[in-house]
Amino acid sequence: MSCLTRKLQQKLTRYVQKNSSRFSTNDPECIREELVHKGMCPSDVTTDQLRIILKEVKNS
Repeated sequence: MSCLTRKLQQKLTRYVQKNSSRFSTNDPECIREELVHKGMCPSDVTTDQLRIILKEVKNS
């Protein structure tokens, strides 16, 4: 499993919160691909890790 640091997780959470309307889907795999393509997320962050981030955003 890749290393998702607390700082990176917080950064991704804030980014997703601020830009959630820009994502065309709620599918974690598609959002992960978008973030990797934009350079916001390293490619070794897994879909499961991003799913956790999306749950945090939804609960906040």
